[in-house]
Amino acid sequence: MIMIIDIPSISDRRQTPRYEVTLPVEMILEIDDILSVTSRNISNCGLQIICDAWATEKIEPRGIQSHAIDHIRIKTVTELPVGNETKKLYSNCRILSVQRISQDKYILNLAFTDFENDSEQVLDTFLDQYEQKKIVISATA
Repeated sequence: MIMIIDIPSISDRRQTPRYEVTLPVEMILEIDDILSVTSRNISNCGLQIICDAWATEKIEPRGIQSHAIDHIRIKTVTELPVGNETKKLYSNCRILSVQRISQDKYILNLAFTDFENDSEQVLDTFLDQYEQKKIVISATA
């Protein structure tokens, strides 16, 4: 299920706008564990995910908020709707930050470091779709 909650405005201060989208994401850890999580938003630069405490313990068993995380590398596989089909985005990421939002829920901000299988083009096409929707909405408003 895809849910676009908001399309960024021109006044967004970020270098690249975030698109709030709920998609399933597979995180592949260095030890080859695969964790199923959910995206909150995506941009050209990275991905924000939401996960439970169990997933964070797999990522950093000593405590994700009490130990350095900038060395942790994660692969992600995300199925992005592009046109009338679904294409996979294969990305390598590093964790920028972690925010605890409840007793058992965390937000992880992941920065893309590179892409596999030329899937950066899949991301560009996906994001262009929503940029086009923004232009159409603005033109009709």
